[in-house]
Amino acid sequence: MIWFLHILERLLGLDRGFLSGEGELHLRFDPHWPGPLIGTAGSTLNWLLALIVVTLLVVLMRRKDRPSRPVLALAVCGALLWPAALLATTLNLYTIGASAAIVAVVGWLLLIHRNDDTLFLVARFTLFGLLLSLLSGTAAWNITLAAAAAFVVFHVYRRDGRSHFGRLALGALRAALIALIILVLNNPVLTRIKTLVEPSVVAVLLDDSLSMKVQDVSDAPQGLSRLSAAIDLLSGNDREVMRKLAKTHTLRFFAFDRSARPLGAFPGTNDQAAKTADPSAENSLMSALDHLQPNGASTQVAASLVGVLDSLQGQRLAGVVILTDGRDTPSPPPPEVMKTLKTYGIRVYPIAVGSEKAPTNIAIESIAVEDCAFKDDLVNVKATVTASGYGPNHDVHLSLRNRKTGALLHGPDGRPVEKTFTLPDSGPQEEELLFKPDEVGPLEISVEADKQPGEIDYDDNVRSAQLTVLDARIAVLYVEGYPRWEYRYIKNEMIRDKTVDISCLLTSADQGFAQEGDPAHDGFPGPITRFPESMEELMPYDVILFGDVEPRQFTDHQLQLVSDFVAHHGGGFGMIAGPQTTPAAFRNTPIEAILPVNITHVLPDDPTAVFDQGFRPVLTKEGSDSSIFRFLPDKEENAKYLKDDLAPLFWYLRGITPKPGVGIVYAEHPTDTGPDGRKAPLLVLSHFGAGRSLFSGIDDSWRWRFYTGESVFDTYWVQQLRWLARGKKLGQRRMTFTADRDTYELGQQVRLRLAVLDPILRQQLPAELSVQVRDEKDQPVKIEKLQMQPGEGDYLGSFAADRVGRFAFKLPAGAGTGENLDANIEVIEPRLELADPRVNPISLSAIASETLGQAIPFDKARAILPGLIPSAARTTLMPSDMPLWSAPLTMILFMLLITAEWVLRKMYGML
Repeated sequence: MIWFLHILERLLGLDRGFLSGEGELHLRFDPHWPGPLIGTAGSTLNWLLALIVVTLLVVLMRRKDRPSRPVLALAVCGALLWPAALLATTLNLYTIGASAAIVAVVGWLLLIHRNDDTLFLVARFTLFGLLLSLLSGTAAWNITLAAAAAFVVFHVYRRDGRSHFGRLALGALRAALIALIILVLNNPVLTRIKTLVEPSVVAVLLDDSLSMKVQDVSDAPQGLSRLSAAIDLLSGNDREVMRKLAKTHTLRFFAFDRSARPLGAFPGTNDQAAKTADPSAENSLMSALDHLQPNGASTQVAASLVGVLDSLQGQRLAGVVILTDGRDTPSPPPPEVMKTLKTYGIRVYPIAVGSEKAPTNIAIESIAVEDCAFKDDLVNVKATVTASGYGPNHDVHLSLRNRKTGALLHGPDGRPVEKTFTLPDSGPQEEELLFKPDEVGPLEISVEADKQPGEIDYDDNVRSAQLTVLDARIAVLYVEGYPRWEYRYIKNEMIRDKTVDISCLLTSADQGFAQEGDPAHDGFPGPITRFPESMEELMPYDVILFGDVEPRQFTDHQLQLVSDFVAHHGGGFGMIAGPQTTPAAFRNTPIEAILPVNITHVLPDDPTAVFDQGFRPVLTKEGSDSSIFRFLPDKEENAKYLKDDLAPLFWYLRGITPKPGVGIVYAEHPTDTGPDGRKAPLLVLSHFGAGRSLFSGIDDSWRWRFYTGESVFDTYWVQQLRWLARGKKLGQRRMTFTADRDTYELGQQVRLRLAVLDPILRQQLPAELSVQVRDEKDQPVKIEKLQMQPGEGDYLGSFAADRVGRFAFKLPAGAGTGENLDANIEVIEPRLELADPRVNPISLSAIASETLGQAIPFDKARAILPGLIPSAARTTLMPSDMPLWSAPLTMILFMLLITAEWVLRKMYGML
């Protein structure tokens, strides 16, 4: 069949494939017949003239041998009627010339040649010409020409030929030839009409910002978030709403938060696109909807709509359906965006998803804990908790757990760390949880608030942090000038404490005096008789403690050793002020640089002064947050004890000030001020190089042991020594690897620091180190770089937190560090979207009003939406014309008819 169509296309002069292409085939005629040369088409005068002409022709066609005078006169009038009509209608050179020629011929025939037959023939031709000049329209021309052709054929072959069959055959051939010519004159055209349907398109926008995770849609199945409820509205009941909309429109799906992005298309069922649509497209769209998660950090409804309208320009967009809570963050759209939205002329149909009621939520905003602690030490975890949407005095239950095992941690009393407290209002409240770590090594803790029904976000009920638990046993070298009370009590307490190994060196003792201290064991030197003279002799110690001792007891080399021990090896150095020499005597020595205080203005004691007015130290915020002054588990009871019950002190060193930007004051005098006008410092701490330093401005803390027992005094000094030892204990790993905090919001900058404590290792490491980022499943995520900072020896790295979850930054031993180092962080979703996630129907109604659309209630959307948006489809007919008058078949038929007539005439001897 195909070969036949190809042959037919060649005969008709058609393009290849024209007959087998898409669309409907039509044969039509497109003649270009001239209008009436005389008169007006369809006018009464033209009809009257045509009737007269036809009558005259009928009369003149009757042949007579001797025509009468009236008939002859009629022939003359008929011959002159055409030029008269031409001159009467149109006066120009053509009509004048034609009319003159006709009159001349008639006159010549009538007056000179006197040939009546020729005159009758001329009259017939001129009348026929007049008739043609009056014709208008395809039917008139075709009927006239067909009638004239039939008359000519009948007249020619009526007596011609030798047989009746021959005349009939030749007449039929001549009639067929004339019919072919008339057919060609009517310009036959073969047309294939293709129908181009531009489908109606409806854009569907789904808000996938963080606020869409709230579960407050009353008309949705229980437990569904706003986003899940919106998807269920469209795809539930076997995609009922989508299929109903698809009967009229093609659906284009988009997800949006700050901007819109395409998800896929659901083709209409009544257009050509549905016939050629990829069958996997629908499945791909449904998969994209199933995997859609409400993680967007902010929402811009109007800007997202503008972006979608831009992307769909040129398509037959019938409207936009947007499912959102309408809450723009961080701010509502500017007026010019709304004006831009209006200029598109596309109706928007918002569907508000969610509730206008204030949501309820318990959130642990942050937790704070020291980065390291000693085994069996008291660790203070501070959690900031908020509760929104509840009434006053709402109860919240907190628990402290080992994040890795999920087990509850235990407090100082041995019981699990749990706490129920009351939040008076929606403001943040800080609560502390105390625990004692029982294992050495990294420990990740988590503070958890019990989930309560109706919360908008359960993820923020948990916050985690990491700390390093150190070996509790520390080695101390205590050098004192004379056996004052402070020395005696500290020495005896530390010897009794099983977590401290101490070597005491009393410089004023006789040569045969047996220096005191813990016995030597496992590298600890035990009691000593002289101050170490090399770094190898100092390294067994974690902390060096100077009492009221004179600098002349040390060589310059030994004092420099102390400075290097702290700055380069992470050791701790503490100084306890005394009334005789310390610290003023250490001016212009290497020790002065280590101290966290300025000693330039130290005032000597008045020898006659009597110290009979006691005082209790007042803690700064740093002192309150530390464990040095934490004598009782309960925070309020501890504060009351420090204020009212702690044994008073009577002496402190006057004239010291903390070094700006270095020394951190933990305790200060309640009334007296120092040279800088601020309260006189009593306990100041700082970092120095890789190590730590401490200055105690009192020398009668022994009173706390004498009057209150061992617990307070032991806690006070052991915690100080442990704080000083942390740098050395951490330095045993030769480096520390930390993030600047434990929790980041999505999009914030994560800053990593690798502090190299070992100067030898620092010289061996390259300028750049690679850090592997792994997720909670220990799967590699990406590689980040740490760059060495000039002059510091530390490595820093900074990059954006680009995904939510918990991540570990691993610095492998193969990177040149010699050990595996980890830093753990948690990336959370920004809280901005959940600060006020209530539905904003006012903004959605404004969008609908500006665009002449309609806001649709969520509970009525399933019934209203499918029939609400009229179709914007447009059907365009695209004809493709192929004229047949010049087809090879036309010429073939013409030649066949001419040849056949010639052959028959030859056969019958009529040539």
